[in-house]
Amino acid sequence: MAVDVVVLDGGEGVVVVGTGVVTGSEILDVQKRVYGEETLHKQRYQIIDKSKCTEYNVSAFEIEALAELDKAAAKVNPNIVFAIIESESLQFSLTSLWQANVESVFKTESFKSRDDALAWIEKNAH
Repeated sequence: MAVDVVVLDGGEGVVVVGTGVVTGSEILDVQKRVYGEETLHKQRYQIIDKSKCTEYNVSAFEIEALAELDKAAAKVNPNIVFAIIESESLQFSLTSLWQANVESVFKTESFKSRDDALAWIEKNAH
């Protein structure tokens, strides 16, 4: 398991990459750190790359907790857009559940390729 975070463009971008078996508690811990950064007000986009996950063990409860973190962050900065890269149908199902919880506060989209995600970020992150 590994979840790595890279901050780009002076804090305007955040890339979260999961590798191997990723758990909901790991994702929650990462997002708490990302939202705790002094750069939250500067963030324009996040790329969540799950394409290298062999397992994505996240419960519905953890998805809801993550959505609550996102909603709190949206009160500080409602302009962050999220591109999610994933390759497994289960990951898409879990992402859909998360998107249903945050669609009123953030713009989100799912992709199967990094190139498509980056192109979408270019068009949508302001």
